[in-house]
Amino acid sequence: MIDRRTLIGLLCSLPLLGRAKSMDIVVLNCVIKRDRLYRVDEERMLFQWVKEEGSGIYSVGFMQVLSSLVYPLYAIRIKPVNTVVEYDGNLAVVESGKRVSTFPSPLSGKIVEANKALEKDPSPIVNKPYDSWIVKIKADKPEELRRLKKAEDIAEKIKAIIIREKIECLPKG
Repeated sequence: MIDRRTLIGLLCSLPLLGRAKSMDIVVLNCVIKRDRLYRVDEERMLFQWVKEEGSGIYSVGFMQVLSSLVYPLYAIRIKPVNTVVEYDGNLAVVESGKRVSTFPSPLSGKIVEANKALEKDPSPIVNKPYDSWIVKIKADKPEELRRLKKAEDIAEKIKAIIIREKIECLPKG
């Protein structure tokens, strides 16, 4: 018969190991999802997430930090499906209370799906940034994924930016 201490240790350790890898990182109320890769360019104030969807297709969206920076968000105009984009080429134009700017592509490839619902109502980008992908891209150059970072690799950098820029993340994405 197994003793109580061993049983409790076994039951407690197994679920925690599985969850520890999938738990999101929260940095000063800003969420960084572990299930995607990130492009962070501090000089350009560029904060993007990239999530693998399978078959060489990747969804692209705003990190919660960026959605807080562009608040209030008035409009987004997204490039149409079948548009071929290069790395850093324009995926969308974003109009916020602070500026009009482009949203560059973190990957080269062809847009296979565009979230046109955001053009009618861009609020989900701010309210649920990790559920609100902008486009899905069929990647032409998978090696470009090496430029992207894992959540744990950007956490300290994001923390420094949040503090320096006095960013207040709105909803927990």
